[in-house]
Amino acid sequence: MVNYTYQPFSQLDMTGDLMVLLKIAWVVTAVLAAGLLVVLVRKDKLESRRLLKYLASFLLLVYVLRLYVHDAIDDTFNLFTIDIVTDRDAFETWLFPVGRSFFLIVLRWLSVTLFVWLAVGSFFKHRLTLLLGGTLGVLVSLSNIVLYDTHLVAFLGEEVVSWTSYRGLQFAIESVLFLTVSLFALYVLLHEGMKVFTWRQVALGSVAFLATMLAVMPQALLYNLFGNYGETPIDFNGIHLVIIAMPFVFTIVFFFIFRKQPHAIKEMALVVMVVAAVLQYFYVPRSGVSGLPLHLCNMAVILMFIAFVFRKEQFFYFTYFANVIGALAAILLPNYDGDLNSLGVMHFGYNHFYAFVIPILAVALKVFPRPQLKHMYQAIAVFTVYFIAVVFLNAWFRNYHSSVDYFFTYSDHLTDLFGARRVQYDYQLTFAWRDLSFTFFPLFQVIYYIAFIFLMFMGWYVYDTFYVAFDRQHALAQRQRELRLSRASLKQALAGRRFDEPVNLGGQNMISIRNFSKTYGRAAIKAVDNFSLEVKQGEVFGFLGHNGAGKSTTIKCLVGIQSITEGEIDVCGYSIKTQALYAKRHMGYVSDNHAMYEKLTGREYVNYVADLYEVDEETRQERLHYYLERLSLKHAIDHEIKSYSHGMKQKLAVIASLIHDPRVWILDEPLTGLDPTSAYLIKETMREHANRGNIVFFSSHVIEVVEKICDRIAIINRGQLEGIYELDTLRKDNIALEDLYMHNKKDLQ
Repeated sequence: MVNYTYQPFSQLDMTGDLMVLLKIAWVVTAVLAAGLLVVLVRKDKLESRRLLKYLASFLLLVYVLRLYVHDAIDDTFNLFTIDIVTDRDAFETWLFPVGRSFFLIVLRWLSVTLFVWLAVGSFFKHRLTLLLGGTLGVLVSLSNIVLYDTHLVAFLGEEVVSWTSYRGLQFAIESVLFLTVSLFALYVLLHEGMKVFTWRQVALGSVAFLATMLAVMPQALLYNLFGNYGETPIDFNGIHLVIIAMPFVFTIVFFFIFRKQPHAIKEMALVVMVVAAVLQYFYVPRSGVSGLPLHLCNMAVILMFIAFVFRKEQFFYFTYFANVIGALAAILLPNYDGDLNSLGVMHFGYNHFYAFVIPILAVALKVFPRPQLKHMYQAIAVFTVYFIAVVFLNAWFRNYHSSVDYFFTYSDHLTDLFGARRVQYDYQLTFAWRDLSFTFFPLFQVIYYIAFIFLMFMGWYVYDTFYVAFDRQHALAQRQRELRLSRASLKQALAGRRFDEPVNLGGQNMISIRNFSKTYGRAAIKAVDNFSLEVKQGEVFGFLGHNGAGKSTTIKCLVGIQSITEGEIDVCGYSIKTQALYAKRHMGYVSDNHAMYEKLTGREYVNYVADLYEVDEETRQERLHYYLERLSLKHAIDHEIKSYSHGMKQKLAVIASLIHDPRVWILDEPLTGLDPTSAYLIKETMREHANRGNIVFFSSHVIEVVEKICDRIAIINRGQLEGIYELDTLRKDNIALEDLYMHNKKDLQ
């Protein structure tokens, strides 16, 4: 175990008293700095939140500078003496006694966790994060200053330690800045008005803090505390299978925890992981050309940071399509040979874990939109540039360091795994330029490139399949919840009556539309706005409006094809929202596109519809015979529908919609494109159905048709009801419907 003393500073002996004075000076400096910042903020010289962002970001940067040198304490082995197999004297690796070593490791761990929380919390203005970060930050930063000399030994592992060294100065600046930022974060919270948090919020915040600790866990921690695990996670052995399962399990658990959280919380959680990924990548110092972050998953860490912090979508989708596949391949086929707890294996695991889970979660949680084909093309373009670059750089940098092998485009790692070394080495190209030698493997590298592009498309297909499946499951669950709520509401409205009874007893012989509005998606303008209407039995009611006025939208909501945004619609007293099945039993509907099963014959199609409405055989045959004769379709009823003309299909749609003799017959632009004979027959059928005490409700933009057969009409324009008129009254007042319609349209414009 190492004993240590202190090196003189400015030719003076640095005694214990002088070190104490130095530590006190650092604390005073931090407090004064925080106080100065408070004064500047209170005098409106600086904006508190922006200043906190800059300070917290600078603190994180100062910490990153520490990572460029290996820490001696990371070589500590088996503090808890769990490993009794490895032939190594653990005691010789300990810089301090067990208790002090453990406390120092945890203190360093807490420090980096708080750096992340203060930085991310300041950007997302998350008050609980800043409260916990600031409070714990004061305690931890003071502990770091008190144990400053112990930290230096942990850094350098030397018997004589100088605080004027690079590591000494860096840690002094870090400690003072840490305390300053923590104090200032607490002031910002007080300045903005302290919010009282519930115990549940504090508990959830504590859990999130522990999760962040796992995200930035010192990669040497398991080795420090427990020694070697005794097994290398490779070749699909037991521990390797556990490691393979971990990112999948984590992704699912994380998704279900955060899927209902606000967007800002989702984004903040992912940014915490992105920052943690960067810190974990730089945890192991690198040097020389072989240490450049040009491996695919190493580059992923940098690109993800840029994508999230600066919202660069082109970088994100490259990581989504390319890096996830590369990370998965690395997890399945790792190229390490160390123990599970070793620093190298832990570093490999963290790096590829983040490269795999972050892009998937970002899309699944809709922090970034789901990719389209253009994003794939962009990713392929970026990957092509990257691939060509690493092929060239490998050939060039191998002249300086034999271990250079970015993305495995040079070594035989992949060809050896797949037994294809001849593909690589039988087809190689070598040339010299000046004093440099360049070697390429054209066939292997082209196959590698094409195979990876194929895997990118396959990965996209797999992602999309899961997303679609989940969306459908989520929509089904959402619909089931809506049905349960609807049923509870219906039960209350019926007040003890049976579910098959109409909820609106006073509206059993009418269509009732009350304050109906429809909005599509997130559109700012309503397709139909505050529309109200009643249609009584025995009426042929015309719904008049130009194309795009809102006629089809209203009808589709009336028949239950589309949902209602606001208001109520009742058909024969049944609510289309809560009693849709019963309401639809009383309706017949002819759509504006007569969509049918065209491989069926006309008779098969009508029988299919009759089966849906449970029309008995005798009744359906009687009605079918009647309408075939009336509409002159008897000659084609046994032909396939795909052979029908437009008019024949429209006649068949009319027959199918009347086969159950509905009390309400709804037609959407039924006469469009028909020849005069077919149009006349359908109009006569509409009039006849209304004369038998039923309701006929149809839309049209042809004024002449409406004038001839309707009892009343409604005019709709740009989603708004312009008026309801009786045709007899208009005739008596000598008002032309065409003039009325054009006048209303002009007024609205």
